[in-house]
Amino acid sequence: MNMLRGSGMAISMVAFAMQSEPAQADAQACQYLADISLSALLDAPSQITGTHFVPADGKLPSFCDVMGYTAPQVGWRVRLPEDWNGRFHMEGCGTLCGVRMIENADDPLSRNTAVATTDMGRSAPVAPAEWTGTGRPDYSTIMRSGEWAYNNVEQELDYAYRGTHKAVLASKAIVTAYYSNDIDHAYWRGCSTGGRQGLMLAQRFPWHFDGIIAGAPAGIEPAYINIFWRTLTNLTKGRRVILGQSQIPALHAEVMKQCDGADGLKDGVIDDPWACKPNLSVMKCNSGRSSDSCLTDDQISAAERLYEGAFLSDGLRVSWGLPKGGELGVMRYILNDAGEEGTFEPMAQDRLRYTWFDYDPGPAYDAGTFDLDRDFPRLFTKGFLQAPSNPDLTDFKRRGGKLITYQGLNDLLNAEPLIDYVKKVERVVGGEEAADEFMRLYLIPGMNHCRGGTGVDTVDWVTEIQAWVEDDDAPGTVMGYRRDRDISLPGAGAWPLDPDTVIKTRPLYDYPNSARYTGQGDETDAANFEPQPLSH
Repeated sequence: MNMLRGSGMAISMVAFAMQSEPAQADAQACQYLADISLSALLDAPSQITGTHFVPADGKLPSFCDVMGYTAPQVGWRVRLPEDWNGRFHMEGCGTLCGVRMIENADDPLSRNTAVATTDMGRSAPVAPAEWTGTGRPDYSTIMRSGEWAYNNVEQELDYAYRGTHKAVLASKAIVTAYYSNDIDHAYWRGCSTGGRQGLMLAQRFPWHFDGIIAGAPAGIEPAYINIFWRTLTNLTKGRRVILGQSQIPALHAEVMKQCDGADGLKDGVIDDPWACKPNLSVMKCNSGRSSDSCLTDDQISAAERLYEGAFLSDGLRVSWGLPKGGELGVMRYILNDAGEEGTFEPMAQDRLRYTWFDYDPGPAYDAGTFDLDRDFPRLFTKGFLQAPSNPDLTDFKRRGGKLITYQGLNDLLNAEPLIDYVKKVERVVGGEEAADEFMRLYLIPGMNHCRGGTGVDTVDWVTEIQAWVEDDDAPGTVMGYRRDRDISLPGAGAWPLDPDTVIKTRPLYDYPNSARYTGQGDETDAANFEPQPLSH
């Protein structure tokens, strides 16, 4: 194997160990794997920093746990199950990454698939579980902080796409070395940043994966300003909050009151947010003074701006509005009550300070000074570096690749950019019929960003993509589940699915359709829903 030239003896030792007694052999092979040199791996010189054999525990099979990095500092982690099925699965990251959450790939690992993940080119020390009191390491602090990118274009390039590419090369090399066999089928799954990684792989490295699951891909629009604009548009010139955080639940309740039943079922889910046209004037305070249950004229205007989205002074739309039904999510960006001095969500501020402008303004930059007309065009140099916006997937299609993409309709990252992207892909590859040969888009009513919300949020996308790639069984109607616990990314906590945890099912139809209640039967049973075209 040319890409592992110079490591033949170590590979032979691994292969020899694999021929010994199974349980002992895998532990021995795992130990020997640490001696493999990957320093000559083409385009991805790498170093294994440690291996550890983990016995089966009833949920997961026994596996070899491998950690290491690729130059300059792209961290990765690979898990190699004892009874390998020939598949390779790579799990995407989230937000600004910097961590390796390999446990998010427990469900394919439980099915004897070799799995991997990457930190996208920046490793940071994680506060361990025993420090946090939650039973989990504190990934969030690292993933949502942007100081690492300050005048650090090299690492930003890795975060954009190069780091993921290098981690794929290293992970695949380790899999083939350990098993002395080629990978039969390779799959990617990710949501948010992980969805962005998935689209970027299909666009720039179409040979890496046979099947890609790209959920709610972040940053299709190079300057996705909605993460800070929703704070900015809700401020007075004196930087005081107009619509208060404590008023948002009442706004949401009024929208649901007016629109929830329009789809034939009052279930806390708006099946078609674009068809919802709420009349906010009914919330006007009679006294002229606002409260948590009514709004002033200025607050109604602020709410309407949130729904409309951002526009330049010449009328050009530059960001989509708050999805109807997704109002509670904006509480992450409207952090203060009416009349208080407004503060910005920390990661949104860090994006502006360290990752978007050509020259990073740094920690002193105040997002409140952002001028839409002046500053929006300044976000595109680095924005295009990270944006998975190229609709030319002809190489991916030509190689037989399959792509499933999805997004929740309560997602504040907005489904419109993904819909527009899919339509562009259709035009590039020769029309909707040609696109259907390799691509599907599912929009999930009531689901927030990647998970949670009032709709279903648990879907076995892994089985769907494998059936499409390996059996040419293209996905049609897909089953979605809502569980009574654990809205984390699927992992071993969801699959195999415990039917006792399921509180409702709902069919998911590929775009442009959504599920609509037939008007008869159990409203929590998917059998009582039918497809209805969305109005967008």
